[in-house]
Amino acid sequence: MRSVRFVTYGCKANQYDTQVLREALVRRGLAEQDREADLVVVNTCTVTAEAGRKARQLIRRIGRETPQARIAVTGCLAESEPEVLRTLPGVDWVLGNGEAKRPVNFLRELGHEVDPEELGIPAGVTEFAGHTRAFLKIQDGCDMACAFCIIPKVRGASRSRPAEELEAEVARLVRSGHVEVVLCGIHIGHWGLDLGSSLADLVRRLAHLEVRGEDGELLPFRVRLSSIEATEVDDALLEVMAARPERIAPHLHMPMQSGSDAVLARMNRWYDRATYLEACHRIRARLDRPAFTADVLVGFPGEGEAEFAETLAAVHEAGFARLHVFPFSPRPGTAAESMHDRPAPEAVRERRAALSEAADAVAQDYAARLEGARDTVVLEGFVGLSGRYQRVRVEPDALEGLPRAVEVTLHREGDGPGFLGLHPRPVA
Repeated sequence: MRSVRFVTYGCKANQYDTQVLREALVRRGLAEQDREADLVVVNTCTVTAEAGRKARQLIRRIGRETPQARIAVTGCLAESEPEVLRTLPGVDWVLGNGEAKRPVNFLRELGHEVDPEELGIPAGVTEFAGHTRAFLKIQDGCDMACAFCIIPKVRGASRSRPAEELEAEVARLVRSGHVEVVLCGIHIGHWGLDLGSSLADLVRRLAHLEVRGEDGELLPFRVRLSSIEATEVDDALLEVMAARPERIAPHLHMPMQSGSDAVLARMNRWYDRATYLEACHRIRARLDRPAFTADVLVGFPGEGEAEFAETLAAVHEAGFARLHVFPFSPRPGTAAESMHDRPAPEAVRERRAALSEAADAVAQDYAARLEGARDTVVLEGFVGLSGRYQRVRVEPDALEGLPRAVEVTLHREGDGPGFLGLHPRPVA
């Protein structure tokens, strides 16, 4: 095999896992290409039924359109339904997660001999080519048991990567030109529990990490937290974020799932509506106009009109900058699979539309509060992402000679979701 193509479904952790495998295969001399590759690696997701359906559909299409290609399927779907995937045309390997997905074992499964020096290659990745932002997976697995979630079954218990290893990887990524590093995982709020540490300890270390280029000059970079539970944003973490806003983005993605206590209890979530909203108020009191984003499930068993109305009200009170709305889909092997009293499909569609409309309204309200604020924008082309998770355009003429991270004044462009970044200047 001389060429490889990668296809990735799912979360940031999956995107990171793909990059680990990409670097392992490129080191072995395989060239990456989009079409007619000898090997196609499909990294799958199984968090929803739709994610699994799309992956199976793509694998069948690859087998039909490029029958000469050999297919390796990995990821969460490969863990949850390996026997089904093995029957698909063209599939030679179904590797799942865990040990099979480690670069050394992955290479061996694909028939490569592994040289002794390859065993000493530093863990992690060196770059995300073509991107200004890089993902850094700090832990894997989850110890919780949400009724709707299959991920603990396919990812296993929470396992943290050592802080020293993560610091070294951040330094490599920054030296490769990345100016934002997104900390991701399956349950990042549990990082460090198995190491006698905490997420606040890791973020504090990264907030004070100095990375220097070849000329000895300090290289600026920003760290962003990906999905974290609202109950795990503690005072220690907020202290670090408040002290170093230029290093730690004031943005928290905190899954809410529902604003109804009854539904949250059926979901086996460990907080109620009041606890979630109190966390939002507490964080706002410590940080300057932080951005909250969240996931909400619509149509969970037992969700009636009253429960949905509670969720709508909670969305307005939380004041999200962006909301991801998902319809409930039962996953085999979860507690929710056997639950009754599921809302009718037409009711789910109507609620999803109503929630998306409410999300747009609160996002507009949040954006209005940012008019005139100074923020750091990480650019890809002429459009970038601010620390508060807003899309910002910068005029090409203003960027001449400037780096990929600039400080701007935010100015709203009409009634749309984006901003124009005025008076850009380099980030110190």
